[in-house]
Amino acid sequence: MDFNITAEEEALVLRIAERQKAGDSPTDDDLAGELGDEVRLRLQRLLEKGWLVVDADRSLALSTIAQAAISSRRDVGGGS
Repeated sequence: MDFNITAEEEALVLRIAERQKAGDSPTDDDLAGELGDEVRLRLQRLLEKGWLVVDADRSLALSTIAQAAISSRRDVGGGS
């Protein structure tokens, strides 16, 4: 897993985590509709870096390691 992500990628990871917490499993099309087509390249990079996984329905989710990284970040006071 590549822990070096841009601020834009981090914001996208946090947005997906927020949606997952709300019980939503967005697809790349959902996020492109919400944030614009330019988000697709960031999603691809996050997939390649190991931050995201895709299920059979094309829903995006945080990888187990990404979930732990986000949780750890929040434990340190970096998020809510």
